[in-house]
Amino acid sequence: MKSYFCFNRIFAVVIILVAVATVFFACSKSNDGADPKTDENDNKAIAAAGYEAQASALYDDLFDVALQGSQAEGYHSNARLADQDKANAKIGTCWESSVNDATPGKWPKVLTMDFGTRCVGEDGRVRAGKVILTISNYVLLPGATVTIVPQNYTVNGIKIEGKKVITNLSSANGFSYSTVVTDGKLTLDSLVFGYTCTKTITQTDGTATPINTNDDVYKGIGTATLTYPGGSAVTYTVKEPLVKELKCAWIGKGTAEVTFDKITATINYGAGLCDDSATISIGDKVKGVILR
Repeated sequence: MKSYFCFNRIFAVVIILVAVATVFFACSKSNDGADPKTDENDNKAIAAAGYEAQASALYDDLFDVALQGSQAEGYHSNARLADQDKANAKIGTCWESSVNDATPGKWPKVLTMDFGTRCVGEDGRVRAGKVILTISNYVLLPGATVTIVPQNYTVNGIKIEGKKVITNLSSANGFSYSTVVTDGKLTLDSLVFGYTCTKTITQTDGTATPINTNDDVYKGIGTATLTYPGGSAVTYTVKEPLVKELKCAWIGKGTAEVTFDKITATINYGAGLCDDSATISIGDKVKGVILR
């Protein structure tokens, strides 16, 4: 398995469903000759995608916070994070931690990360409240799990609720992990949404060269559901695995669908080239888009 440095880079750059959703922000549809009702329905699907993008980003940030917190306390492996690396972590240094039982080798560990009333990270995000982590074993070990539960926790004033479980699925064949969000709940634009999500990320190339990350390739599959007040829902499904080279800034291959109010949009990331282009189709409309 790669070192933790590589492990953390994977978590930082391969946020699959966030990229799936935020592509909609770059899409501008032509209204020439279009049916107004069709445009209205299409715009609903695009707006729903925007909300899911925000939800996905917030829960992925919660994941990143938990990974950096557990690493700082030495629970990724038996090597504790150096002070200079703590300072460089995106969550900053203004949080405090406590553990239920620090006895070496005794599991599980219950780690509490306390961000107080205001903690500004290196990434500019303002976090407050607590995140409770239950860690079954060293995170880098296959089979290890991390259960993440926010407690009166907010990011930029948005309260995040629910539970997220990370499972290390790695084997001799390469690195892999899954994440599952259940009972998610958050408020966006004064609307209270429910949220669930399941993702699996697997390394497909580069396992033979653990020092060199330039040849690492990962694929992602997953689904997500964002439930509006009143019960209507937007769903995301990866139809063909999304493929990303670690050295490339964008997903280069795969397709995903988003459905809301019986309107389905398909995002096609291409045939494997490292570029910022993709296409999106809704009904008989097809547009080229630029990935952020």
